[in-house]
Amino acid sequence: MRPATSITALMTRTCALVLCVLGSGCTLSPDYNDEDFYGMPHAVGTQFGQSNSVFASRLTCTDADNFAAAANYRIDQPIPLAAPGLNPYESSHRGVFGAAPLSPGDLIQVKMEYGEGFNGDYVLDSSGALTLPVIEPIYAAGLTTKALAQKVELALIRAKIFRAQTLDVTVKVKTWAAIEVPVSGAVFSPGRVTINAKLPEQLLDQQVAASGDHSKQRLLSEAIRAAAGVRPDAKLDQVILVRQGWRIEADLTGIMTGQPVSDHVLIAGDQVIVPSTGCFQPNLVKPSQITPKGFRVFMSNLIDSSMSNANAAIGRFSSNLPYGTRLLQAAISANCVGGKEYTNAPRRVVLVSNHPLTGQTQVVERSVEELMRMSYRDHVNPYVMPNDAIACYDSDITNLRDIAKTLLDIVAPFSLLSKEDS
Repeated sequence: MRPATSITALMTRTCALVLCVLGSGCTLSPDYNDEDFYGMPHAVGTQFGQSNSVFASRLTCTDADNFAAAANYRIDQPIPLAAPGLNPYESSHRGVFGAAPLSPGDLIQVKMEYGEGFNGDYVLDSSGALTLPVIEPIYAAGLTTKALAQKVELALIRAKIFRAQTLDVTVKVKTWAAIEVPVSGAVFSPGRVTINAKLPEQLLDQQVAASGDHSKQRLLSEAIRAAAGVRPDAKLDQVILVRQGWRIEADLTGIMTGQPVSDHVLIAGDQVIVPSTGCFQPNLVKPSQITPKGFRVFMSNLIDSSMSNANAAIGRFSSNLPYGTRLLQAAISANCVGGKEYTNAPRRVVLVSNHPLTGQTQVVERSVEELMRMSYRDHVNPYVMPNDAIACYDSDITNLRDIAKTLLDIVAPFSLLSKEDS
């Protein structure tokens, strides 16, 4: 049987350990350095090395504060329908009024008398051209079917394939293709949108016998989207496209702001380079054609009222967040916010992220009450990036309660043992 003095000594050491845990100075609190945390807009860019000095430049984040920001428009007078001296009802050549113009990807039918070898269904290619046998391609984008028929007649006559007296070409649209249109101004998500999209099975039967093809997947923006999209530090107005030793720079900011943009068609062997500014640009943190629609984060919320992540509703849908989510929104999604105000308001949220420019792991800590009261401050409420980790820690009140419960569990057997000895 253990002596009572050893039991007393053990209880003394246990109490000392409890006091140490309660904050007597023997514990080391983690040092969270969040001054350069990736996800907080600030005025100083991150310095990092580049293997190619061609893309090196001196940039400051102050210059990028309004980069790719949405523009607002106001109009006090009606917009004129046409230029002076132009009858809008006679300008069908461009298709601005009246008949709809043709666009790349449209499926058309070409018919002419004695036109074996030319009659058939055709798809306008990515440049908007109609490719007929023998003759050179005819640019058809922006034309009406009547204007295109006239151009086809003229091309066949110039090629001396038909005589003018015997040629009568008819062009008819069989299927309108999906088109992409830039939208800006007073909309919630300005940018380039796709309209008139159809399911592949809706077009298969019609296009199986058609000549030509059109693809929206061989564009510069599609290559960037396939690479999980641009980061917030991307230099979007200077995207590099290298082809056969030649280099061009493309400005893709219109995809974010709703302005027109030249989206280059890619070929095999092309190389796409997206330079970095070193600056975190908040205007790039939103869903678009070249940024992620959503992303996955790793969450841990072992709160007292929910003894596991499953019970705390930390599942598939709560850990997949839309791009542009901030720490407060992620904390609410992780069920870190709410419940008993007295015990849950002092809870702490820890965000673990990897800085893509330096490769360093960064950690920031915020209290739930601080997030709720100062969510408008970027320094307090940073953006959450893909593959970040979020952990919720209980408040000091909950910790004291659990420590006291643990202490009672430890002391109770010793108390019973002391009574038996006595």
